[in-house]
Parts: sequence; structure tokens; C-alpha cells
Amino acid sequence: MRLIGVAVYSGETPWLRGCVKEFVEGLAEARGRVGVVLGGYRGGMRLVADECISRGIPVVMVIPREYEDYEYPEEAIVVRTGMDVRGRSVVLVRSSDVLVALGGGAGTLMELVTAYSIGRSVVMVTCSGLPTDKFRDAYPDGVVDPRMGMAIRYVGSCREAAAEALRILGLG
Repeated sequence: MRLIGVAVYSGETPWLRGCVKEFVEGLAEARGRVGVVLGGYRGGMRLVADECISRGIPVVMVIPREYEDYEYPEEAIVVRTGMDVRGRSVVLVRSSDVLVALGGGAGTLMELVTAYSIGRSVVMVTCSGLPTDKFRDAYPDGVVDPRMGMAIRYVGSCREAAAEALRILGLG
């Protein structure tokens, strides 16, 4: 099974609800061959987890120590890392075969830069209305560091993000 890490806002926006539904619908074609790794169960992460679980897509939650005592869906695999939020993000990224950034703030930016810096493919939605959208302004060609020999793949919708992640994994 291949794992798609999802970096997403820990709050909620009306846009994010529709995005998550499109994203998970796009992953459904690879059900049984793909799972999702999340950094918790709040905001957009909760939306992704619940939608995946409802469609039979496995969910792994890499939980920071600050949230270890929360209630989590029994269908999810919960990894209580004992790490702070930043350390947990490294585990999330390293456990993923590809990282999809659906939109967010500082945490999502940290996860996408971490993924890029270790050579993980990154797919980034650029129409969320969240701070991560500005990343493309700084790196319009997706190349953050020419020494890496790779570029972040920017997409204009959450459905495209799912399709691109599956293509990268050889599943779509």
C-alpha cells in the first residue's frame, strides 16, 4: 500500500469542505492500494480522515504529544509519537510516499518544505485562500533549491491534486 501524506489547515473554511470531498473522491479509484497519513484529527485533518474512513480508505494519524489524549476514530491507525508538533510533522512526511498540501498555514508550509528537502514529491493546491497559496508567488516554477533536481507540482483543484498524487505513485 502506498501512503499519501496530507498537509492541511488545522482550522476549517467553507472552501476546505468541498476541497476535501473532491480530493478523497479522486483517491477512491485507488482504494485498496492507497492510504492517507495525517498529522492529527482537527480542522481539515478531521475532514480528510472522516471522508477517507467513510470511503474505506485507510487512515494513519501521526499524533503530537499535545493531542495524544484526544478521541480518535477506531477505524484509524493512531501513532502517538511523544513528539511536539514539528517533530510529528517530520514523521508524517517521512512516512509518506508523496505529500499533498491542500492549503494551510505555517504547519503546512513546514511539511511541504520538509518533504521537498528530503526528496519527496510534493503536490500543492494553490487556490485555497489560505497562506500557503502565496508560496507559488515565491517559487513560480516550483523549484525551491536547484540542487534538488525536482519541482513542487502546483495544481488548481483538489481533484487534480488527487490525480497527480496517484500518477506520481503509478496508480492513476
